Amino acid sequence: MKLIFEKEIEDIRGKILFLSYNNKKINLIEIKKDFARGGHFHKTLTSHFLIKGKIKYLEENIDTHQEKFLTINAPFILDVQPNCAHLLIGLEDSLFFEFFEEYEATNFPKYRNIVEKN
Repeated sequence: MKLIFEKEIEDIRGKILFLSYNNKKINLIEIKKDFARGGHFHKTLTSHFLIKGKIKYLEENIDTHQEKFLTINAPFILDVQPNCAHLLIGLEDSLFFEFFEEYEATNFPKYRNIVEKN
């Protein structure tokens, strides 16, 4: 069993490294200062491991419409509940990773428009 590098993509928001280990996928994601990532929700619990930097975190439960805003410094683990749209905005250059077995996301226009604006 070994860690496999699958691909790398880069845009003005930063890089994403796509890796796999056994049946798990691992994404290492960079957020440049003043740029955003996310803007979607999942049907399952997801965790984002902030390992460097500082972010503004927005979350809205799509069922109850309750919204929360946090400012988070690394190191920190964000556990995002199912059906909670989330958005991460770099307050400084930041780095996080996530891992999962299957990735399924549904865009949440209120947040996704912020990501795509840049």
